[in-house]
Amino acid sequence: MSDTRLVVLEREEKGTGGAKRTRSEGFIPGVLYGRKNQGQPVKIEASSLRKLISRKGTNAIFDADYNKQSKLILLKEVQNEPVSGQIVHVDLFEINADEAITTTVPLVAVGIEGITGGAILQQVLNELQISCLPKYVPKSIEFDVSGMHTGQALHVSDLKIEGDIEVLTPAGEMVANVIEPRGMPEEKEEEEGEEVEIGEASETAGDEE
Repeated sequence: MSDTRLVVLEREEKGTGGAKRTRSEGFIPGVLYGRKNQGQPVKIEASSLRKLISRKGTNAIFDADYNKQSKLILLKEVQNEPVSGQIVHVDLFEINADEAITTTVPLVAVGIEGITGGAILQQVLNELQISCLPKYVPKSIEFDVSGMHTGQALHVSDLKIEGDIEVLTPAGEMVANVIEPRGMPEEKEEEEGEEVEIGEASETAGDEE
């Protein structure tokens, strides 16, 4: 199924202290869920996990060697340290290649430079909830905003989803909208004020003559 295989090991160290020791040894602590695992503490080599996420994203699906068995694993949740951004914990789910799964994928805007009139794109929704077979889960879903103008909005129903994927996020939910550049109204008022001042100066000069 996957072109990536990682080793998932059972983790004996538990609690905050155990998690710190796990990370100091070059592993990322996590929990494995599944039909037979209701929350088994595990660990994965940190460098291998980072490479996986770099290639496939935070919703990656990969083959794993676990307890001398081959498992298909969904990377369900990745927790990062707020300041450094380093991965501190992961939640894993054992899945079946022949059964649909529910997960979320990032939404990525493309064509921002093509928005008309110098307007600004405001992205409201950053991820989409979907259901599909593991082989159809995309790394991300792109949506094209080129040609959009001020006041225009894009909703979930407007997204073009390829493959046999069911979208679970409500169709009417807004993905992004286009707003006026910040500061435009104030600049206009300043220009009008300058015109008044110039006009008053001209009248004053005329009175002096």
